[in-house]
Formats: sequence, C-alpha cells, structure tokens
Amino acid sequence: MSEDAPFIEVLEQKKPHYHGDSVRMLFVIAAGLIFLAELLDGNLPFPTTIAVIMVVVLVIAAGITNPVQVWIHWINLAFSILGILIFGGTALSRFKSDAPFSESFIIGCLATVFLISLYLATRTMRGFLLRST
Repeated sequence: MSEDAPFIEVLEQKKPHYHGDSVRMLFVIAAGLIFLAELLDGNLPFPTTIAVIMVVVLVIAAGITNPVQVWIHWINLAFSILGILIFGGTALSRFKSDAPFSESFIIGCLATVFLISLYLATRTMRGFLLRST
C-alpha cells in the first residue's frame, strides 16, 4: 500500500457540498478582473501594489484549494468576505454617487464574483462541518 492511499481514497469518494473547484475558478476570475481593472483605468479603491498583492494571494489560494485540507476553505471563506466588503462597498458607493458606468462595471463584476464565491465557500464549509459531526 502506498503512502498516497488515504489521499487517493478521499479523492475517489463523492464529496457532497464540495464546491472548492468552483471557488478556485472564481478566485482566478477575480484575480484577472482586478488585474484588468488596474490595467485599464487604475480606478480601484487601493494602490497598484495592493492590487498586485491581491492578485497573487488569490491565485495562490486558488492553487492550494483541495478537498482534503479544511483550513484552506476557511481561508477561502475569509477572502470571499473581504472581497464582498471591499468591492461590494465600493460598487454601492459608486452607484450612489452617479459615477460613470464604465468606471463601476468591473468593480460590480468583482463584487458579484466574490458574492458567488462566498455562497459556494459557505456551502463547502457546511459540508465539512456536517461530515465531522
């Protein structure tokens, strides 16, 4: 029996409520949108250095997300919450201030991506918590 047997066994089981793959995809999309927003107009609510750090952190979180380690899903949940707070708040404030649509569109898309990732990350955590009881 190889050392990887427990890992392979876990991967072969069907994981109800596991949406880590979707969260991973959404984080890569969010990273791409942040990069695109900074490239097009730099109209994000923080400096360019922070934007680049966010891109790197989101891609790393996406890359290490897996169905075996629960801790990364807590991190994904936290990143989703932070994304909603940052981009959702910015999108709403720009909407209320009658900012041009082109200025707010990518921010609104980012808020939506993080909203969906929050839902899926929460469902994943619920699945892990239900399995442990």
